[in-house]
Amino acid sequence: MRVPSSDVIVIGGGFSGLLLTYYLSLAGSRVVLLEAGSLGCGSSGACAGRVQLIESETEEYLDLALSGFNRLAATREELEIDLEWELPGHITLLSTIEQWNAYQERVNCLQRKGIVAEMLDCGTLQKYEPALSVRGLLGAVCSQEAHLNPFNFLIGYANAARRLGATILTQTPVTGFQVENGTILAILSKREKFVADTVVLACGAWTGILAEWAGGELPMRFTHAEALVTEPIPRIIHHHVGMAGFYETVHGNKPTVTLGVGQHPNGTLVVSNAIQQLSEIDQASTAWGMPALSRALKKYFPALSQVRVMRAWAAPSPFLPDYLPAVGWLPGFENLFILAGLHLAIPTVPILAEWSAKMILERQEIPALSSFSPGRFTSGGNHGKDL
Repeated sequence: MRVPSSDVIVIGGGFSGLLLTYYLSLAGSRVVLLEAGSLGCGSSGACAGRVQLIESETEEYLDLALSGFNRLAATREELEIDLEWELPGHITLLSTIEQWNAYQERVNCLQRKGIVAEMLDCGTLQKYEPALSVRGLLGAVCSQEAHLNPFNFLIGYANAARRLGATILTQTPVTGFQVENGTILAILSKREKFVADTVVLACGAWTGILAEWAGGELPMRFTHAEALVTEPIPRIIHHHVGMAGFYETVHGNKPTVTLGVGQHPNGTLVVSNAIQQLSEIDQASTAWGMPALSRALKKYFPALSQVRVMRAWAAPSPFLPDYLPAVGWLPGFENLFILAGLHLAIPTVPILAEWSAKMILERQEIPALSSFSPGRFTSGGNHGKDL
């Protein structure tokens, strides 16, 4: 199939790429999205579907996540698909006084924003989650959080973008770029050559690799994260339950488990995260990951010791050195834009994708995105393209 030249080519069929394609198309832009595999075949399709708030490290990032959270709650009609939106809340398990004090400050911040959050002693925690073993815990935080089906989320935005005229091509891996004087002239793929005024890298852990192929640099890092899903069982877990220090562990450098578990409407349990650093992207499950997750699940929920595992999977968990997203023009290029490395991806991507579309189409800076510029990693903090 011959695809004509377009206004924007987006590389990456996960949350970032699909939502950006939707907002660009909504503004009337001609957009082609290229995905090497199937939609959501990277970290987007491997996530638990959490719409988090409490993991926002700063008040500014909490405002961003809360804006996206509120928007997602009302998107069912817009996307014409059931996102399976739920509000189970999140319980963060605390085992040290340092964690208790740190999360007390987060609870205070959430409450100032009108977000439901409370500290729980072990007695109250046991009432909230009767099957949970509180041995070794000081207590927990219970905070507002939503859950959605990540596959419906992806499909909903893909279909909405197509209705607006976007072309979405899967099984189309990019193989290289033609670059001249800082301008991407063409994108090479196994399908054919593509031409566009603007090129966007929104391919998660692979973004740094493609930036290097184009002659640029983005210090994208990643860990190898594993998860599993169980057989359907009667309701036993009533919130999403996770351990404190999740993101510190995800970005660590040794194999470890930071348990996160939630029960979906169909009765299955999604259990994550077994984490280890790898030097190359690998989406295969390891020999240690599933047993380690199973042991952690049994430690905190002894009644689940006999539940059967139906499927396990792995995906790269991408992040940048300062754990903030990269949103903006890549230094050294006239037409190469980055939208990758999103922290708390599901609640933040609706806002960041809409702002990115505006930034691309109107060629104007958005002050709220300045701290996310890919130029913050270059010498002198060059923020790239002069707008």
